[in-house]
Amino acid sequence: MAGKKLALPSSKVGTVINTAKWAIPLLAAAARWLSSHPEVWESIKEQGAKLQKVTTDRPEGVLTTVGILREQVDYLAASADDADEEQKAQEWSKRLDSCERAAQLLKAPGTTRKDRKVLAKRVEALRTEIFAAYIEEMGEDAETGRSPKR
Repeated sequence: MAGKKLALPSSKVGTVINTAKWAIPLLAAAARWLSSHPEVWESIKEQGAKLQKVTTDRPEGVLTTVGILREQVDYLAASADDADEEQKAQEWSKRLDSCERAAQLLKAPGTTRKDRKVLAKRVEALRTEIFAAYIEEMGEDAETGRSPKR
């Protein structure tokens, strides 16, 4: 039995586990203000549902995920309170550009599974960072009654 890997019964179980890894800690952190600002929960739930529907194991999924994350980065940039937040949003935007270019390249024949896996990990890390900042900023904006500049 030693050395054997646990075989998951279906890809859906893997998807659920993957989603839980990034979504549950973020939502738990946001719970403190969700009860007093239910309107925030709807937006977060919508964005989380979009992210949960796509997987990053294929270039098409990466491109879809990047598009969803761009919406969140746009919100973060528009609601930035200071230069640090603006700079962070610009950095995320550049990293998303890089992931988008890599996904386009990985659509070409002859790309390896390893290359796709490396890109998936980059996008998953970005997804966690950006979604956490999005949740936090939504909460801050709800607390102060501020809406992002457009």
